[in-house]
Amino acid sequence: MADNQREMERREKRARKDRRHKRVIWILIAVIVLALIIMKVCEININSVKDHFTDAEGKFTLTDSVTQDNFPYNIDSSQNVSLVNINNQLGILTPSSFTVLNSKDAVSEYVFEHGYSNPVLETAGIYSLVYDQGAKAYRLDTAGGAVYEEDIPNSILCADVSKNGTVAIASTSKEKLCDITVYSKSLQKEFAVSTSAGYIIDIELSDNGKNVAAAVVSGENGNLKTSVYVYSLSQGADDVKPVALPQGSVLDISYYGSNILVIGDSYAGIIKKGEKYEDIYAKDKISTRCITHTPSGDLVLVYNSYNNSTDNVISYIKQNGKIKNEIKVSGNIKCVSAGSSLVSVLTNSEIITFNISSGEEKGRASTDDSAKSICSLGSEVFIHKQSLIDRSEAELN
Repeated sequence: MADNQREMERREKRARKDRRHKRVIWILIAVIVLALIIMKVCEININSVKDHFTDAEGKFTLTDSVTQDNFPYNIDSSQNVSLVNINNQLGILTPSSFTVLNSKDAVSEYVFEHGYSNPVLETAGIYSLVYDQGAKAYRLDTAGGAVYEEDIPNSILCADVSKNGTVAIASTSKEKLCDITVYSKSLQKEFAVSTSAGYIIDIELSDNGKNVAAAVVSGENGNLKTSVYVYSLSQGADDVKPVALPQGSVLDISYYGSNILVIGDSYAGIIKKGEKYEDIYAKDKISTRCITHTPSGDLVLVYNSYNNSTDNVISYIKQNGKIKNEIKVSGNIKCVSAGSSLVSVLTNSEIITFNISSGEEKGRASTDDSAKSICSLGSEVFIHKQSLIDRSEAELN
């Protein structure tokens, strides 16, 4: 009899425990459903919640070490600010400093005050080159620390850095008009040439640092003309023949393998193997608004048919000079930035993101006229406005 009584008590105890467990489970389910309903009504992005409970290694955690979103990030200037993608982090150049910012939590990975009066930034791979245009100082850094800082004898006109840390500098010359000097990342002089052909307005290194191209402006019969000189560092400066460009201002030259893409204010073309110029867009067929490059090096060009037009075309141009896609978009486009598969444009009132290959619109985010520039890192877009760097709140479809 006593045994039966104890068995009945044990069963009742298990039943009470089971009921408590079920009650807790149903309460948790109700809380989760309520949270999902609130998120839906308030349009909270589930990805942002997931990121909040994800650590630096992408693992789920409920500890205090979760990634914190510290955007917007304060910077020391509201004017003359450049944003770049450097090794998948956000590079920020201001008139007084350069910062490498972790794009996930807005924590500075590396920062220095350059003290330059007219700083200009170039990047390639893990390297950043900041130089004082019109003065003599420049410095080479990686995304995590300084490599060196040096002065040259004459004033710097323009400069570039390659993915292996090679630096090319065009400067004024004591004996001729301009000097071109190329240094390795260990500061060994690898190439030097002086020229009186004209003034160098842009210089570009090949990815491997073995060739350098210079856009040179000179006068002929009362008109300005621009030519590109291509030098092999191993062969020297002998017998280098200039490649003539269409009339107009050159905005950018970019090396792709053995080819050089050229963007002018009213044309775009390619110099194949450093020898022959061919049109992509003939002179006066376009009015260039802004340009950028994808992480793999393809060109993205925004143009319209005439100045002040708000009917624009985003042209996706491959490294061989072939037009891969054209996307029509309206608005006063102030800036363009591209990732590997997405391209975003900044207008006076919004940021619009497209699939770069298909042209499909992927999202829009409202902004205001204080937004000056944008920078794409993967699927995220960062905005410079006033003295802040912020993350776009666009939800991509």
